[in-house]
Amino acid sequence: MEDFDFGETAPEHLKGMLTSEIDTIRNAMQIVQMFLGETMVAGLKLLQELELKDNL
Repeated sequence: MEDFDFGETAPEHLKGMLTSEIDTIRNAMQIVQMFLGETMVAGLKLLQELELKDNL
């Protein structure tokens, strides 16, 4: 029982659609990383400073 023929190729329009979808996801993840990444770094710095003040 073989469901796939590995010698087959996808039609060009499907390849283009898949590539476009991957690019959209990649771009969205870069935007999320840009905003959350910087916010996370700033939050960690604040927590470190607060911890240092508590230890003094």
